[in-house]
Amino acid sequence: MYLKILQVRPTYLPMHSHFKSLLFAGCISQVLATGTQFLSIPSSAYDLINFHSPWRNPAALNQLHGAPELGFAYGNWLAGTQMASVKWRGQFRQANGGLDVRYVGMDDIELRPNKPTSQPLGHYAAYGLSVRSMMGWERGTHQFGVGVQFVNMQIYQESASGMALDFGWGWSFRQDLKFTLSALNIGKMNALSSLKPQLPQRIMSSVIYEQEPYNAFLGIESNSLVQNPILYAGGQGKYNNLVFGGTYMHTNGMKSISGGVGVQFGIYTVAYGIQWGDQHLGMPQMIDISIRLP
Repeated sequence: MYLKILQVRPTYLPMHSHFKSLLFAGCISQVLATGTQFLSIPSSAYDLINFHSPWRNPAALNQLHGAPELGFAYGNWLAGTQMASVKWRGQFRQANGGLDVRYVGMDDIELRPNKPTSQPLGHYAAYGLSVRSMMGWERGTHQFGVGVQFVNMQIYQESASGMALDFGWGWSFRQDLKFTLSALNIGKMNALSSLKPQLPQRIMSSVIYEQEPYNAFLGIESNSLVQNPILYAGGQGKYNNLVFGGTYMHTNGMKSISGGVGVQFGIYTVAYGIQWGDQHLGMPQMIDISIRLP
């Protein structure tokens, strides 16, 4: 999520009115340009390790058979953005369920005029909050998933909220090959001031070669807020109580490599994920702690 230092041209207004007008105009333009892209940020280290996670495709819930699980994640993304999330995974009769709550925010964003100054005109904060419930089930060689998501974002004193739907499908058309397809963030936001922020609607597909305990994949994504397609390639594996994986991502003007490792200790799993890229806005890192419940 890219947040730039705002530059605005002063006008001759009373000081209090002048400041509020500049701050409000700058905040609104910033939200409409970048704010909802927090939904495109991975929610945990697990998403950086394993490309085929429920965050990208709710049908992937069907890979998570077993005891219920509660997880916590914290990390830093680009440009000092901070993130925290809580997730739950479990089963409902013949289906798998999930609940994700996450926060993405940035503090002390500076507002400056278009001439050098020693002090900014002011500071403000921006954040995004999402609550997502999911359900996944299997029918023969097909896996299905659906999610419902509530989205809220706030910057300065203005806020907007909305609802979105996620759909996922997986097809194991051979013993070692699977095709996946998902459509994410299909919905809309209400108005922030007089304009509506646009959700990053994402269509993702991939082909996976699975040879337990390893897999390799190729994937592609279309994001409504990104001009060019995003290409993916990578793989994941498991050795004893160790899981690991990595993904290469490429689109016009940006390349990155993400990955990480997780270790299981009894009912606890600790995972660490990191991303390297050429955007020069920092090195995102995340850490997860998951607990299998009785």
